Amino acid sequence: MSLSYEKKILLRVLQQNPDMGKTAVMKAAFMLQQVKKMDLDYNFSIYTYGPYSAEVTDDVDDLISKQLIVSTMYEYNNSVGYKLNVSNQGKSRAEEVDKQSGEAVAEIVEFIKGKLVKDLELYSTIIYIDSLYTRNSWDKQPNAIIKKVHEIKPHFEESVIDNAMSMLQERGYLVS
Repeated sequence: MSLSYEKKILLRVLQQNPDMGKTAVMKAAFMLQQVKKMDLDYNFSIYTYGPYSAEVTDDVDDLISKQLIVSTMYEYNNSVGYKLNVSNQGKSRAEEVDKQSGEAVAEIVEFIKGKLVKDLELYSTIIYIDSLYTRNSWDKQPNAIIKKVHEIKPHFEESVIDNAMSMLQERGYLVS
């Protein structure tokens, strides 16, 4: 069975960080495309938990249907979540990723590992807005981006956004 580059990357992400949920996989794909400039050909827009792409969801669902990913439902805070893991059949497909892409995946997986979904929501939203401002040549003063992120995500205080933005800048994850 032939697999796209994008699907192999998703398998590699899950191979390196088992038990990720769908939202974390979404943020990993976004960061790989946006921060590491990987040509994943996903279209992202801002959504409830930050950048979202229906194509990532479709690819994850396709990998589950092909039994390359195993999805296990679990209860979490009175709701349902899913833990995703690469199946034995999927492990060899994850290894088909080239060395350079594998290194990019390893860096992003290391960054997101152990982080809460709300933190990934904040980081990816900051990255999204920073990129949007750059593409449109809008005023990129730090306060402008902080205020825009706060407008979109009012449950994050501006000081929290500012701290997260500083950390992302130090890592080189922002365009500016």
